[in-house]
Amino acid sequence: MNYKAKPSLIMVSVECLFKTLSSVAVFFGASILLSLCQVSADSFTPLGSTKAALVDWVGVVVGVIPFVGVLLAVGFYTLLERKILAIIMIRKGPSKVSYMGILQPFSDAGKLLCKEFIVPTRANVGPFILAPALMLTISLLGWLLYPYKSAEVFYVFGVILFMVITSVSVYGVMMSGWASNSKYSLLGAVRAMAQSISYEIPMGFIFFCVVLCSGVFMFQEISVFQQSSFFFFLPLCVVMVVWMLCMLAETNRAPFDFVEGESELVSGYNVEYSGGGFAVMFIAEYSSILLSSVMSAAMFFGGNEALIGVFMMVFAVFFVVIRASLPRLRYDKLMSLCWTVLLCVMLMASVCVVVLVSV
Repeated sequence: MNYKAKPSLIMVSVECLFKTLSSVAVFFGASILLSLCQVSADSFTPLGSTKAALVDWVGVVVGVIPFVGVLLAVGFYTLLERKILAIIMIRKGPSKVSYMGILQPFSDAGKLLCKEFIVPTRANVGPFILAPALMLTISLLGWLLYPYKSAEVFYVFGVILFMVITSVSVYGVMMSGWASNSKYSLLGAVRAMAQSISYEIPMGFIFFCVVLCSGVFMFQEISVFQQSSFFFFLPLCVVMVVWMLCMLAETNRAPFDFVEGESELVSGYNVEYSGGGFAVMFIAEYSSILLSSVMSAAMFFGGNEALIGVFMMVFAVFFVVIRASLPRLRYDKLMSLCWTVLLCVMLMASVCVVVLVSV
């Protein structure tokens, strides 16, 4: 090791530790301040009247826990992906941090969050900073549609809401690519918009087939319907293949990862991002992959929640195996596949489903 670099490394470590401790201190300070405000509000409440609670802590905890679980799942999914890629490519994966590299995601997250968030000189500062937060927020909102069977809130038109969320998710990519003021970022954003718009048309026909077979728009009811009759995978196997291709394109995964093509666009729409912004973008992307896996399991292999969890893991591993197995296609081949093949296949499948249901 270069001993002249030791002081700088020590200073960087101290700075990271200081940032972490300051974030923790801010969190606890805010919670203590809210507690004090609640105590003071309760002390001024007249006797015999209902106490006005400033914060419903039970509701806050119940609302926050699922999102914390999603973030932890995203971290360990990245570890699973790196392990599977290492096995397929016959090389060593992450194995240094803790036992068998279990804590590697936390190490990577800590490293990225401690790095400096650099804003380019000619970038549009407001949208540039807002884009990663928008992407993460939209991605986490999709998890409100998780098909719980014992939940207080049910989305009657959950299928339509899922289509809306997947459609709106492209705005974060568009905002980041435009605000970066870079040709590579802008090209990546334009590709993302065209790719998302194209593949939402076959995806709409897929939902049409599933809703027509089940007769409802709720993911819970779609899952329960398959528990009492049969898996939709049996009559809709062709539809499920098209659905997986659409999900690969919607989540920008190989072989359809044209938005982040390193050989073409350096890094695509996120080329100007560093530190926490880069980390938040990839958390949003992997969260969308896990959400797509859950919805795939609920639509085609519904039943009890344990069965949905098993098939969700199967679909999540499928995303990784496809990335390791197939090369990236050409962009014009992707658009041609959508408009000339998948759209025609789904039109024919929709007609067949209408005929079968009417009979």
